[in-house]
Amino acid sequence: MSNPTFKDNLRYAPEQRYEDDRGERPVLGEMWSGAWWERVQKLLPKGATLVPVILASDKTQLSNFSGDKSAWPVYLTIGNISKSLRRSPSSHATVLLGYLPVAKLESVPKAKRAVLAYQLFHDCMRSLLEPLVEAGRKGVEVVCADGYVRRAHPIVAAYVADHPEQCLVACCQENHCPKCLVQPNKRGVPVDLPVMRDPEKMLAMICSALEGNKGPGFAEAGLRSIHPFWANLPHCDIFTCLTPDLLHQLHKGVFKDHTVKWATACMDGKEDEVDRRFRTMPLHPDLRHFKKGISLVSQWTGNEYKQMEKVFLGVVAGAADPDVVKAVRAVLDFVYYAHYEAHTEDSLSCLQDAWIRFHSHKHVFVRLGVRDDFNIPKLHSMSHYIDSIRLFGSADGYNTEGPERLHIDFAKLGYRASNRKQYIQQMTTWMERQDAVRRFDQYLQWLKAGHNSQLPSRSGDNDTEEAEDAEKDGEEVEQETAPESHARADVDSEEYTISKRPAFPSTSVKTITEEFGALDFIRCLEDFVTKTVASSSASRPSLPIQAASNAHSFLRVVNMYTTFSVYKQFKKRLPRMSQVSKTLAMDSIRAIPAKSAGGLRPATPSQFSTVLAREGVVDSTQDSEREDGISSHPLDGMTVGQVRLLFRLPSNMEHVSKHPLAYIEWYTPFHRYDDLTGMFSVAPSQRLHRRRASIIPITSIVRTCHLIPAWGRVHVARTDWTSENVLQRCDRFYVNAYLRHSDFVLFRQLVDNWRRSRSITV
Repeated sequence: MSNPTFKDNLRYAPEQRYEDDRGERPVLGEMWSGAWWERVQKLLPKGATLVPVILASDKTQLSNFSGDKSAWPVYLTIGNISKSLRRSPSSHATVLLGYLPVAKLESVPKAKRAVLAYQLFHDCMRSLLEPLVEAGRKGVEVVCADGYVRRAHPIVAAYVADHPEQCLVACCQENHCPKCLVQPNKRGVPVDLPVMRDPEKMLAMICSALEGNKGPGFAEAGLRSIHPFWANLPHCDIFTCLTPDLLHQLHKGVFKDHTVKWATACMDGKEDEVDRRFRTMPLHPDLRHFKKGISLVSQWTGNEYKQMEKVFLGVVAGAADPDVVKAVRAVLDFVYYAHYEAHTEDSLSCLQDAWIRFHSHKHVFVRLGVRDDFNIPKLHSMSHYIDSIRLFGSADGYNTEGPERLHIDFAKLGYRASNRKQYIQQMTTWMERQDAVRRFDQYLQWLKAGHNSQLPSRSGDNDTEEAEDAEKDGEEVEQETAPESHARADVDSEEYTISKRPAFPSTSVKTITEEFGALDFIRCLEDFVTKTVASSSASRPSLPIQAASNAHSFLRVVNMYTTFSVYKQFKKRLPRMSQVSKTLAMDSIRAIPAKSAGGLRPATPSQFSTVLAREGVVDSTQDSEREDGISSHPLDGMTVGQVRLLFRLPSNMEHVSKHPLAYIEWYTPFHRYDDLTGMFSVAPSQRLHRRRASIIPITSIVRTCHLIPAWGRVHVARTDWTSENVLQRCDRFYVNAYLRHSDFVLFRQLVDNWRRSRSITV
């Protein structure tokens, strides 16, 4: 709290942000927006400052190929710091509290070994957290980053851990829920109001059991006879403190270990068909291409799970029972809603609806003989997500991906710096020295900044972000601030980045037609120039007659040998959505032809981005409500297309368009909605037996999108489909709603809200 670099990212009291001007729809994001802070604040003396302590522990392997070296670090951070800083390793907002012993206890009889190991964990944690007992009760004066002295009361608020460690912390068996008293054989049944564990009652039963008197409730609660470390911590409800674990509970557990396995067993063709569809999936810069399918992947990481989630619904669609598709869709919707960085009552309602929909369709796996029951701990944990979000803010602030990443800095690097003998002591010494160097460096930076240091931007700290493209030389950016949006997707920002020098400065129309596939380039160019000049003349009567004459003269001389400046790609800034991220993201739109192999250089496939674009002139009132009270469709005025060419008109034609242009082949409008998958279905748009195409300014392109082929049940025979040609071979596609979280907001939440509002109004 005293670190000056955190000055603008600290909160000392609960705060609430609202979606509407009247303050009726609160937004839950940071910890200080949750109900827990306000509830505990009332228990403290007047004027006290609450410091929510967030703990995390996770055992990690240190040796890679041989040996059995491991460490068990415990991390600490506070909820007063914004979660974006807590997630950033380079901000050093999370500190290493200590290493727990990883003891094999060989000298202890095997029957007593497990209980003794559990008690050792709690004794060590009690020792580490002992200072918090007195400080939490009486408070301690702290000089804060803003210069004020406050009486801080550190209270344990959250504990970030996977399911085995959650059960270890809660002193319960692993076949029980560490948060509620649901019976192990009832975990697959949805319960609206589960009976939560009461810390006082649980502690009383544990103490009674330690004295040799195990009551009937002890076994039913699945407790262990262990003296817990949290017994004396003030205002600490350890069972409530256990937060959602997006990585192990959802991505790895519910999705990969269960849903993928069950759905694959229910599909026609089983694993072979799943692999074939993954191999055939169209390419996208934000999507990993599983060239060999998924069955041969031996080591999975959190990033691979997320990449699978982006397309798995489209893989299952058409090859499995409709109830299987609905169950998979419900799981994916839950995962994506749970990942929101800011929640409203609307998104929490959608999260609850996804959970209910899964339980409504899960019995198909029993009917098809894949499962007998659903008494799975990670599946049951989904029922506690909404309550945890209401208490502590969005779940992304407590993801176990954070501790997993911290293992590199606080465990693995220290181990590599040791001589592998008594490595824990050496790691501790190494960490102390590294921390001393870092603090002195911060002090020097503070002095250089004139005692008013600001935390630098650390946009590269997230390991899950994609690396920047190699082409960065000579880029120019039009400066315009993209608006932040929560309730709707504002897609009208015209901010883009394009190279000053075109990749293909003199490309003939013949090359454009043959290599880029822009078959109707000349006709589309004539249409664009004619309509643009006519529109400009009508809106600007002062437009010189000579300019219009130059345009018509230019069109008369365009032939197959006329050359244009052609670009490989440009980048467009996506609008900020507070559900997804407060930072601006760049979207790459590409039009790169295939390159044949030469010498040692392998052949590279073409990259023609599929995009969401505005085909014509859009009414400026499109986002307002209509006279009948129904808000306009979130996708009004937009159509899916494939960019075949990015080019610029000659300098003497800048009056026609000051922006570069794009040649786009269009797909059908958003008229066909698939109720089974919840995605729009589109097909290549035809005109006179040719692909319908047109030329538009690149500012009319909203964002890239991803199309999933609608394979159906007969794809087994279509062995000629590949990821490079499937967009030309397939005749119908789903518009992927899961490509990025911003796409999910646009294609799922906003569209579903619009459909519900229309049905209610009707």
